[in-house]
Amino acid sequence: MNPRAKVERFLDTASRSRLMVYACVLGLIGLVLMSWSLFDQGWIPVMMAMSVGQGIGTLSFALFLVIVIIDLRKAEFRPSLPHEPPKPDDD
Repeated sequence: MNPRAKVERFLDTASRSRLMVYACVLGLIGLVLMSWSLFDQGWIPVMMAMSVGQGIGTLSFALFLVIVIIDLRKAEFRPSLPHEPPKPDDD
């Protein structure tokens, strides 16, 4: 199976609610790591915030984008119909 088919199968079968929970939990973990560097100014917290915290936050954002892509693939797009022009009043 080629990679494109694997991605399409994943987008068709993935649970959006489960992905959203993972994205939120990862976002909170990344936020905690980044906040830790504000309170403890040692080199370890700063390095954790700059590397691990940023990586986890980016993964969280990527999961959110996957959810958006899944929603857009399932959405029905209908063209909007233009409004009828107003009719002149008879005087």
